[in-house]
Amino acid sequence: MAPVLASIRAQYKDSTLLDLRLTRSVLSRLQGRSGTTVQLDFTDGRDQPVSITLERVQPRGRIAGLGNFPGDYFWAEWRKARPDVAYVRFNMFMDPETLSKTFEDAVKGCPDCRGFAIDVRGNPGGIGGLAMGVAGWFIDQSGLQLGTEYLRGATLKFMVFPRPQTFRGPLAVLVDGCSASTAEIFAGGLKDVGRARIFGTRTAGAALPSIIERLPNGDGFQYAIANYISQGGKPLEGIGVIPDDEVRLTRHQLLEGQDPVLDAAIDWIEKSGQVSQPVK
Repeated sequence: MAPVLASIRAQYKDSTLLDLRLTRSVLSRLQGRSGTTVQLDFTDGRDQPVSITLERVQPRGRIAGLGNFPGDYFWAEWRKARPDVAYVRFNMFMDPETLSKTFEDAVKGCPDCRGFAIDVRGNPGGIGGLAMGVAGWFIDQSGLQLGTEYLRGATLKFMVFPRPQTFRGPLAVLVDGCSASTAEIFAGGLKDVGRARIFGTRTAGAALPSIIERLPNGDGFQYAIANYISQGGKPLEGIGVIPDDEVRLTRHQLLEGQDPVLDAAIDWIEKSGQVSQPVK
C-alpha cells in the first residue's frame, strides 16, 4: 500500500480530495466477501512491525441504494455522549425511514439535553434531499434554505421544513476530509444559516449532484448534472466546508482511543453554545 498511498499524496497534494482518495484506496484493499482473509502489515503503537491475517465479516447495518448507485451497508445510531449532550452518527444519507426514526428517537429521547453533536465524519453523502429532512429537526423557522442546486433549465432550492418537534439548543456538526456531497450540503448549510458550529477538518469539496448511467457493457458512467451554491453564496465543489474550529486527529490520540473533535464539540456545547452569525 505504501507506494500507492505515496502516489495519491503526490497527485492530490493540493486538492481537498486528498483524505477521501487515501481512505478509499485503503478501504478498497480491506473490503471483500465475508469469510475471505486479508493480510495486514503495519507498525504498532511502539513503532514495531506487525503482520496479521484478518477474516472479513459482513459489515454492520443493512443494504441501502439509489438508482444505479451500488448498494452499501447503512447504519445510524444515537446515544448520550454526556448526560446533557446527545450524539448522533450515521454513515450515509440513505434509508430515509430509518434515518428519520433515528433523529426522532434522539430528539424525543433527549428533551432536556443542552446540545446535540451530529457526526458526519467519513460520511460520503447520499440522497441530497435528506440534508433538508435532517436539518428540519433542528430549525424551527420556516423559509430557510441550505443552498441552491442549479440544473440545466431548472433551479432547486434546498428548503428546510421544520418538524413538529424540533431541538432548539446548541448544535455541533463534526466533519473531516471524507465528509462529502450531501454531508457537505448539510454541514455547510447549517453553518451558513447560523444554526450550527462546525468542528474538525475541511470537507472533501465533492458536492456536485450526479447520476450513474448504465452502459451497454454493464459498466456505470457517473457524471455531474448540476452545480451547487451554498446559502453563503459560494460553491462547495473543490473548496469544501471550512470548520469554525479546526481540530485534527493525531496518531497518538487514535492509539489512546481519544476523540478530540468530539471533545471540542462537547466542551463548546457545555460552556457557551454560541454559533456564528447567519449569512445574510
